[in-house]
Amino acid sequence: MISAVVALVVVMAASCLPGATGPQPGAGATRSSAPPPRASTPPPAPAGTQTPITPPGYSPVEPVLDGWFADPTVIKAADRYYAYGTNNGDATMPVATAPSPAGPWTRSPGDGLARLPSWAEEGRTWAPEVVPPRQGSGMYVLYFSAARRDRDVQCIGVATSISPAGPFVPVDGPPLVCPLDLGGAIDPSSYIETDGTRYLLYKSDARKTAAIYLVPLTADGLRANGPAARLLGHDKSEPVLVEAPDLVRRGGKYVLLYSAGWYFKSDYQTRYAVAASLRGPYQKSPWPLQSTGAYRGAVEGPGSADVLSDETGDHLVFHGILKHHGGSTVDRGMYVAALGWDGSRPVLRGVPVRYEAERGRLNGCVSALRRPEASGGSAVGPFDRGGCRLDVSVFAPAGGRYPVRIGYANRSGEDSHLELSANGLAGATFTLRGTRDADWASATVEAPLNAGWNTLSLMRVDGQGQVDYLEVR
Repeated sequence: MISAVVALVVVMAASCLPGATGPQPGAGATRSSAPPPRASTPPPAPAGTQTPITPPGYSPVEPVLDGWFADPTVIKAADRYYAYGTNNGDATMPVATAPSPAGPWTRSPGDGLARLPSWAEEGRTWAPEVVPPRQGSGMYVLYFSAARRDRDVQCIGVATSISPAGPFVPVDGPPLVCPLDLGGAIDPSSYIETDGTRYLLYKSDARKTAAIYLVPLTADGLRANGPAARLLGHDKSEPVLVEAPDLVRRGGKYVLLYSAGWYFKSDYQTRYAVAASLRGPYQKSPWPLQSTGAYRGAVEGPGSADVLSDETGDHLVFHGILKHHGGSTVDRGMYVAALGWDGSRPVLRGVPVRYEAERGRLNGCVSALRRPEASGGSAVGPFDRGGCRLDVSVFAPAGGRYPVRIGYANRSGEDSHLELSANGLAGATFTLRGTRDADWASATVEAPLNAGWNTLSLMRVDGQGQVDYLEVR
């Protein structure tokens, strides 16, 4: 596939796209069905910032498949998870299985695609999408892009199988989607509406006119059932082009995830746009959901994202560059991360979100202080007597222990101490080492967070200091 939070920040509710106050179950492709409800109501004044995060110190995200497994898509069938990827040296469509989204993943022998259709030739079979059986059909449906024999374009084909492991057998006849006037099509992705109507998203493949389209399908998902509609194109805020769509419905809105950039370059990234109706208009988030910078280089070129839903909630499956071989040849491995929703705003574990301290709830001995050298241009302090406390509302995509990075300055001449607690539970004490002049330092403390909105509190233990931000990863 020539394809396959937030420039490193997931934008908080006050500065994000419009959305409902809490996630609501919605329809989508089977791989993107709505997760169990996670009730949460954002506080009236979330403390997020749109400022990009640049300090070092982020933990690496490890691939669950560390060899070639590009453009991954994952479904759950019975008690197993099945992953499908772009062609590699061993298979036209490699398949891997695991007992859980996090693995361990095992590559299956053989090829998940029995053969290519008569119109296609080998070597460029990209970005598979598998949809489990619906309405008692008993058939798994595979969508894939492949090169046409008679001209230099990619088109989208369809195949079926009685098993999620395959082999999938192509449906005879012409390609399912092949807009020659748009340079062909790649990156198929299924979406199923609440009334059962099936759709296919894809990217038109001509570079200058690359865009994401939506076409209705017949009830069995094997044929087009109407004209395609253009949903979204590239703009100057994004690198090169858009591709790799994946559509879900969350918070009462349609959320379209997509990739931007060349898949073999470091600026490849995952972005998203939101709409009130299926055909749009879609309003783009001004910042990526994933980027190399967001992971501080621990994941390079994250993209081709796919939402996997199961009984535990949502997961984001995506690929990242593992090795460069020169030119456009790269090895890409598969990653999985917990994905949560603040209404229609996606929040991804592993990508840090910064909360400016001055936008939290302050008391009499913690006040906003103008500090041009601080993140956001302000900090809070001085935490110079008993009872000094700062409360900041933060959002977690899933329950668990999160590292919280606290930016601070301490020019008192001696070490000071604060306590960080979450949701009123007993917390951990950490040290504010002395800083000089305009320098700022940071300390990292773990905190147990619930899925949804939480309250992190900083309480004075002794000494004094200024707090710039809290950063949750």
